[in-house]
Amino acid sequence: MKAEDISEAMNNINEDFVVSADERRKPKVRKSAWVKWVSAAAAIAVICFAGAKLFYNDPIVYAPEDDPIAPPPYENEPEYGAYLPILEYIESDANAYGFEGYMAYDISELENGNPWNEKMVLKALPVFRNNSFNEIGIAYPGIGEEAMLKKLGELTGGAQNATEYTYIGDYTSGTGIPDDFVTSIEADFGNSTIEIQSNGGVVVKYNGFDGEELPKDISFTYTETSEGDAYRAISYICQNYCDFLDKGNTTFVTSGDYTFDGEFSRNYRIYDFSGDEISDMLNFAFNEVQLAPNDEGKLMLIRINDKLSCAEKIGDYPIISPDEAKDMLLEGGYITTVPCEMPGKKYIAKTELIYRSGIGENIWMPYYRFLVELPEMAQENGLKNFGAYYVPAVEPEFITGLPLWNGSFN
Repeated sequence: MKAEDISEAMNNINEDFVVSADERRKPKVRKSAWVKWVSAAAAIAVICFAGAKLFYNDPIVYAPEDDPIAPPPYENEPEYGAYLPILEYIESDANAYGFEGYMAYDISELENGNPWNEKMVLKALPVFRNNSFNEIGIAYPGIGEEAMLKKLGELTGGAQNATEYTYIGDYTSGTGIPDDFVTSIEADFGNSTIEIQSNGGVVVKYNGFDGEELPKDISFTYTETSEGDAYRAISYICQNYCDFLDKGNTTFVTSGDYTFDGEFSRNYRIYDFSGDEISDMLNFAFNEVQLAPNDEGKLMLIRINDKLSCAEKIGDYPIISPDEAKDMLLEGGYITTVPCEMPGKKYIAKTELIYRSGIGENIWMPYYRFLVELPEMAQENGLKNFGAYYVPAVEPEFITGLPLWNGSFN
């Protein structure tokens, strides 16, 4: 079922790295505060993520002789005010997912709420080390049991409800991770449960997966809800299942693509987009609230991502422009899961600047994602297939180990 699927780890971003465009982006923002999720039945207190607000410290400055986390070589680069270690990419089995493609009648239907646009002029972006990276896709060591319990206490106002632990040994073995490693802690509140995961995420489930009944005039489904009704559903859930902070800019996003049968499949997300370009990009990549219905249109779960709680900032890295990335794409310098070569410049339909933030990525860094029409995969019903091709946005001289030239993770 499609239901599967802020952080103080966001350190300082040097203001010299950001050159605002002449016309600053104005995000589509509903004038309401960022959510502090509460369970209605359990009268849960406030969400502990403080609305994805960013607390930046000074940039990390690396000395070549004593840098503890990165292998040589190092860049002596006075232009950026810090020694930036080379980013060593490690390929993981967890990356070997299937073909990443999106079907739509027109590329304009694949709007996903990404706050980046090509009017932004960015000189550098932060790069993070995923401290829970491992080759099997488990968040190990994660934030740790103590931090998980603390987060649970903050969410529940200290309520001492019965908790259930899940250990990795409960469902798998032979991974090299100790069997007593805690993967989640769950507290039961009757018609809802709160699960704290080792990656810092929170999942609130209603009546198991049976869901919470919504009013009859609220349409909350994957395939039978119009765009207007989808925003109404998100708004209703926020009003009735969330407590609000005094500050923040809650943005509702509903997007999706089509099935082979021509049925639009929708998702529901909430972000805190304040209008600060880099902060919004980081929230989009690492901190989101996902709302999931079940097959009966009930509220099944709320997932709150907090990915940077398992991350460490490495530094602010210079990035290439969209045009430079496009040149690399056309030269074959991309990674993809699409089972065919990039068909050519005229088929490039959309450019995005995003972070790849999966558990199987040892380095969380920005990429340009190009959605490319795949003419050989067009459907008889008129649907077009758009494949995703990625070009690292970080200057190539700072990256080693990335399989740029083989065309695929697989």
